[in-house]
Amino acid sequence: MKSKAKLNSTVAVEKFVPTLSPKFLERFKFLIKELGQSFAMNRNQLIDAEIKKLNIGSVGICGDVELLKYAACLNVLKDLSQQGWCFEVINDTLSLRMEEDNLDDKDHIRYRLSQERNAQFKVESIKKFINKMELSRNIDGNQVSIKNLIGDNNSLIRYIRNKEKVCEPYIQQATREKDIYTGLELYDIWRYFRYTWAIPYKTMPGRKLFYLVRDRKQKFHPIIGIFALGNSVLNLTVRDDDIGWTLDAIKKNMQRKTKLTECEQTLSETDGKTVKARILHIEEGEKDFECRSTAYADTIMPLLEKNIKNAIDDIYTKDLKYFKQTKIPKQEYIDYLLLIAQEQDALSINNRNNEKDPNWVEETLKPLFKKKRAIELSKLLKAKKTLMNVPAGSNSFKLRYLLGKEDGRQAITTALIANRKCKIGSNMMDIIVCGSIPPYNELLGGKLVSILACSPQVIRDYTERYCSQVSEIASRMKGKKVIRDSHLVYLGTTSLYAIGSSQYNRIKVPLNDGGTLEYKKMGITVGFGTVYFSSVTSLLLSRILELQDGGKRINHVFGEGTSPRFRIISRGLSSIGVKASAYLNHYSPRIVYSINLARNTNNYLLGIDDDIDYGFDIENPRCVEEHTQSLIDYWYSRWLTMRLTSVDIEKRLNQFDKTDILLGALC
Repeated sequence: MKSKAKLNSTVAVEKFVPTLSPKFLERFKFLIKELGQSFAMNRNQLIDAEIKKLNIGSVGICGDVELLKYAACLNVLKDLSQQGWCFEVINDTLSLRMEEDNLDDKDHIRYRLSQERNAQFKVESIKKFINKMELSRNIDGNQVSIKNLIGDNNSLIRYIRNKEKVCEPYIQQATREKDIYTGLELYDIWRYFRYTWAIPYKTMPGRKLFYLVRDRKQKFHPIIGIFALGNSVLNLTVRDDDIGWTLDAIKKNMQRKTKLTECEQTLSETDGKTVKARILHIEEGEKDFECRSTAYADTIMPLLEKNIKNAIDDIYTKDLKYFKQTKIPKQEYIDYLLLIAQEQDALSINNRNNEKDPNWVEETLKPLFKKKRAIELSKLLKAKKTLMNVPAGSNSFKLRYLLGKEDGRQAITTALIANRKCKIGSNMMDIIVCGSIPPYNELLGGKLVSILACSPQVIRDYTERYCSQVSEIASRMKGKKVIRDSHLVYLGTTSLYAIGSSQYNRIKVPLNDGGTLEYKKMGITVGFGTVYFSSVTSLLLSRILELQDGGKRINHVFGEGTSPRFRIISRGLSSIGVKASAYLNHYSPRIVYSINLARNTNNYLLGIDDDIDYGFDIENPRCVEEHTQSLIDYWYSRWLTMRLTSVDIEKRLNQFDKTDILLGALC
């Protein structure tokens, strides 16, 4: 029987009972018995041995779906073991248990990531890449390689002793151009150092920008750190609440401001015993509340209506038999759209997008996008119908009326999402990689890299890069070329660990324009993701789905949905009878950070403001350069200078060895 302490430390318990054919079910039951009789340290070896016995060969051409299911089941089990799930076999039934111990421990999380990270170094193309980067070549009479781009600790120590400037950082976008000091491609340099991260490197679709932070003080301008921006997560409640994109945010703005405080109260006739009490304080007078909520409603109600109208205008409707002049949509037509969506879903197999000079009308008529248009239009028309049926009155009355009814709340949410989709794809990015490269980590280079990821130079680069880029999905929805606004106003990111990130903590930088650059803690993520599942598992599940569906429904093309890998693993787990929601929760919650890049970020994202106030002239190169340099100077005086006196920095730098960074030994 489990002790009380053991029970209290258990986060989750799930039975692992996959759906297998009789033949493979018997083999699985025999394996379970072996696992139950073995030591924990030997269980992965038993699973590996069973996987080898299957001798599948090429997953891509294997047509035995039952064999693939069993192989996937075994690989999933191996992945879950690596994640930290404990095995328990009771009455020949396997249960998996996740313990709270070490969930937030950095070393344990790195261990959970290590299997897939190490596996990438066995891939032939990656091995060749690493060997190429570490191979010396002659450039202007110097034998150089990636090793020359690792900082020299002895030079840093010498600068410190001589009271010289320790480093001279600058940003460089990592493109396919050659580095003038080593002859290596700038992106290849970025990629090499990215492989040193604990998290396995996987390419991502969509908009991306890669950066090196370099030190011009040393020869070859070694790498202080790297960062990258990628598409923002589509749904993130703590972020969306703060911006004002959620129903809860609107409810909160239509209520009086209150504050909950905790205090201790002495209980009468108890000889001084106290209890903790919560007291709700009203912080807003009735008159102030009425003025504020009325002004808010007068702003929001027209925006909701405008969002719906703009979203409908952005949909190609000729083949859907809808006329955009229709004043009040009928429910029968909305039902008709849902029927079209069902019919098109059955045809949406092996999707392909024409990426070269596409005909947007032809693209929008394909089953995938006809289905998407029908679904989206049905939602928008339902919301429009609800908004138009609201009784006459002030905007404050209308908003409260909508908040009081289920269809009204749905209409508000639809209108908010319509605006959010546009802004997330064009005005927001996430910091998907950010960190320092040794030995600069000892100089708090992580803080510098975090600050420079939000710099005016990055904002300008993003605008220039995407100002004329066609929006693939929007163009296929509208049946004509669509170019979205490309001004970057918001960055988001998450910590790798639940305890937070030292490089993001306490970043609050005063700007030349009087504003502040700040990493704000928004809340905690719930911890869902696929990072702990191996590439082999993903490949097996993808093949199973392809055979079951009679073709590929998930083809990594624009418009199919967010995160193809997540959808493959989620659907794939369900296809083998494994509870997807249980095992996609990796029980490693992370802190969510947000960074507003403009003075009016939220108002711009909500659609209240049409113009952006950065506090500097984004079109003036000198202005951009000066504001970016001011961030570097602040880091130097605020963090680096203090670092040199707060720790034995020479001792730390002396412990650094370049060979510890090199990846060749892992291949």
